[in-house]
Amino acid sequence: MKVTLINDQSKIKLDLDLIREVAAYISDKFDKDLKSELNIVFSDGKEIRKLNKKYRRIDRETDVLSFSYISDKDKVSQGASTASTYTVGEIIICPEVAQSNILKQDENWNLNLEIILLITHGILHIYNYDHKEEENRIDMENIQNSLVSDVRRTFKL
Repeated sequence: MKVTLINDQSKIKLDLDLIREVAAYISDKFDKDLKSELNIVFSDGKEIRKLNKKYRRIDRETDVLSFSYISDKDKVSQGASTASTYTVGEIIICPEVAQSNILKQDENWNLNLEIILLITHGILHIYNYDHKEEENRIDMENIQNSLVSDVRRTFKL
């Protein structure tokens, strides 16, 4: 899967090379199709608040939003499309909120790990995991924690 990063914010410095490499590693666990594409956008607090209000009807900043287009991919696959790529989803992350999330974590946590956690969380939503029901929340958290642990070992973070 191809991962495209778009940094539309300037308040928080990000290690985009590491983030791109890790995001590709995680996303390949869900979809190895080279025609698949995932967009990850880093947004400021004002923009993510607008998106959160528009799509979730919650008028506040959030750390991550995800939008799945998997059903569109299925339609493209079944049709006679000659599209060279298809976007499976988009993840919008607010580094400002991610930075504040770190305060709730242990001392071994940092911004890179928080961004990786949010990307993992977003990818799980794109692939139809949710945390509305307690059982689903536990399953999603277990998968998320397992993936983040794998990334920490693999990338020595």
